[in-house]
Amino acid sequence: MFSGNHQVSDRQLYRNYAASLISLGALLPPLIMNRENPGSIVLALLFLGIFFLGAAFVPRPEGQISKWICYVNYWVLGTMLIRMTGLLVQHFLLTGTRLWVILLWFCLFCYYNLYKGLECRLRVSEILFPFFLLLLLLLTFLMYGEVEGKRLLELRITFGKNQWLQGYELFCWLMAAGSLWHLSGQTKGRAGFAKTVGKLWVTGALAVAGFGLFSYCIYGNLGHKGLNYPVASAMTLAHFPGNVIGRLDALFVFAWVIGLFLLCSSLFAPLAEGEPKTWKKWLLLGSMVLSFGAACLPECMEWGQEILYRVLTPVQILILLWQWMQKNGRKKAMAAGCLFLSFFLWGCSSQELEQQSLVTAIGVDVGEGDRFALTFGFGTSDEEEKEPFETVSGSLEEAKRIYWEYEQKNMDFNHLKNFYFSGDLLQQENFSDLLQEIQTSAAYSRGTLVHVTKGAAGEEAKKEEQPEEGVPVHRVLNAWLNQEPCEIPVITSDGRYKGFESWPY
Repeated sequence: MFSGNHQVSDRQLYRNYAASLISLGALLPPLIMNRENPGSIVLALLFLGIFFLGAAFVPRPEGQISKWICYVNYWVLGTMLIRMTGLLVQHFLLTGTRLWVILLWFCLFCYYNLYKGLECRLRVSEILFPFFLLLLLLLTFLMYGEVEGKRLLELRITFGKNQWLQGYELFCWLMAAGSLWHLSGQTKGRAGFAKTVGKLWVTGALAVAGFGLFSYCIYGNLGHKGLNYPVASAMTLAHFPGNVIGRLDALFVFAWVIGLFLLCSSLFAPLAEGEPKTWKKWLLLGSMVLSFGAACLPECMEWGQEILYRVLTPVQILILLWQWMQKNGRKKAMAAGCLFLSFFLWGCSSQELEQQSLVTAIGVDVGEGDRFALTFGFGTSDEEEKEPFETVSGSLEEAKRIYWEYEQKNMDFNHLKNFYFSGDLLQQENFSDLLQEIQTSAAYSRGTLVHVTKGAAGEEAKKEEQPEEGVPVHRVLNAWLNQEPCEIPVITSDGRYKGFESWPY
């Protein structure tokens, strides 16, 4: 990977992979940080620590077959991270730009960094790491006012079957930092490398746990429960409540992009290990072109996750155990391999998924008596368009059951972006019943935006274009519970966004 003495310093290794683990720590753990399964995070960090321990003391694979199996694993992870980065940039930074354009520029910069990195020895991380840390510290400081530390008293850790499975899935993503194993021969000594790996695990554990707790203190027990793994966690976390310095979410995503850029570079770098020969540069270019093509496909995440969870990660572990067997004896390694293999085969049992209709907006108007006139706007995961669903019911859960009777599909609220409440509804006594349902149900993210409409709320829910700004529902719930005023943005009857309405006092 390097010219000259083919060495990389322990400091360079630490900075490059620390930025990677911090980025993944901000991106993934908020998804599973709620009162029912924070144990998944503990398990994921335990699995990662065991793998890092092996990487620190077990020689890296030198056989060509083992090496290329590891390279395929890094390529799959890198391709999925490229798509995730493109989605983040498109959703928050370049909303009017096509995804393939964003992915093309990202891949080009990544290739240029890798091409020059053959001589620079990860020097890019030397420049970006301090800026990356300072930016995250700034954002954390700006968000401090939204944190409620007393929520930690409600935290409970459990270790059921679901927690083991989700912990394994999170571990598979954190394994992106496992590519440091291939740099064990590029540092000055084994002792220094082992010490650096230990520091990286501590850094990663603090980042993963810290971002999870930070998110928990903002959104509470049910803030992220039920979101699709893993992209939805990023979309929700970036919608931090408030606009402290304008588009705060844009700054947060910018910090993510820096970390993910370094991580993708680390994943593709082993392909160019050794002398910078011409054929390796062409191989690197070809792998980046294939990654770009795959990342442009919506199915990339689904296919990649299945391969990652069921094939590549277990094989990576078996390769590590095989290397340990060569060093420490076959009987011990074979026993450990059987134990690990049986565990992962148990953890990856398939689950059938019901047909879902993705709800992106809900409009609530005054209905007859104590009932609500509800309108559900849908997003689609395919080319088929779904008409909005309208019904009158006493609750959102009842409306969900009615929809099942008509469509034989479940409403999926994982992608819900906006609530629209009519102005008349805010004055109704039963409005508190609706808020109570949103408060106690695990289906609704605390980051979902709320708007008040002067016209029919259902008409706004039907629109294809949805606003990106608003007040998060958790602020409305806090105002209701604490009997404090809350300003909610108003949408006029002709569709304009004009002013705020103070509710409820």
